[in-house]
Amino acid sequence: MKRLQENRIELLSNYLKNSGLSPELLPEILDHLACEAEEKLWEGNSFERAFNGIVETADAKTLQILSVEHNHLLAMEKTLNDIVFEGRNKSYGAYQLRKGYNSTMQRSVLLGVTFFLLVMLLPDLYARLTPDPKKEDIGFEATLSTVDIKPEATPPPPPVELPKPEPQVNTKRFMSYDVLPDNMVPEDITPPTVDDLQDAVPGQADIEGSGDITDIVPPAPEAPAGKGNLVETEAPKEETFVAVEQAPSYMGGNAAMADFLRKNLKYPRQAAQAGIQGRVFISFIVGADGKIEDVRTLKGIGFGCDEEAERVIKLMPNWKAGRQSGNAVRVRFNMPVVFQLE
Repeated sequence: MKRLQENRIELLSNYLKNSGLSPELLPEILDHLACEAEEKLWEGNSFERAFNGIVETADAKTLQILSVEHNHLLAMEKTLNDIVFEGRNKSYGAYQLRKGYNSTMQRSVLLGVTFFLLVMLLPDLYARLTPDPKKEDIGFEATLSTVDIKPEATPPPPPVELPKPEPQVNTKRFMSYDVLPDNMVPEDITPPTVDDLQDAVPGQADIEGSGDITDIVPPAPEAPAGKGNLVETEAPKEETFVAVEQAPSYMGGNAAMADFLRKNLKYPRQAAQAGIQGRVFISFIVGADGKIEDVRTLKGIGFGCDEEAERVIKLMPNWKAGRQSGNAVRVRFNMPVVFQLE
């Protein structure tokens, strides 16, 4: 659209001033007439023809009527305020408050609406400005630490009483005699006398016994098989150790376990958006067969990181079981899982 030159705008301004238009209406009427002149110039009319058309439409009488009506409106507004505060102290402050009530109310409504929109749109704006973390921006760190827990001291077993040796009986050598030729009879065989057999019994050799046997007790007869009821007893539960001679270990070592965590651990979106970092301490049992059992969180950081750490630990393959006295046993193992944003 063609724009009016400064001299032509000044010509329209002088016309309005000479027509007696109110100074308060001058900027608004001047802008309106300038736009109307630009439209006529765009249609191909000359400025003189456009100016004459404006003069015919907005003649001096019409402009004076607009000025009078505008003054009446201003007078009505001033008159209402003057009527309310007639005979009162207008410098006290209430008069100024009433005059500026409309503008104050407009500013208050505008500020209230703006604050409300900011509160409602700020979370969405923050989510749009903060991009989701990329896979390569997330780093994981797994640290293995052996907890040195001393087992409770067990009292020494009671001393074992050795069975007392059975008392022996005094025996005297006594052999059966066979009829043999004289040249085959041994000379050193002499039968025991009656006095020798008073405190001893015949035997194969001479043995000095303890001499304190007074009664000979026959063996007790075997008891007949009873007809009692069979009672089932629960098998003792397998003991879970905290510290063992050979601690359990991940198949392939720490490097393989770190690679497993890096491939399977996913950073929770809620924690990433909130910038949450830290370590989640997980406790679990490595069974005698190497399986992972009883996974639980000892100390977490929230925002979904605790659940994610437990999930990945449960996905681990079988470990190499711990050993105590050469036997595979159940071992309670503690491990921190690190969540870190790069």
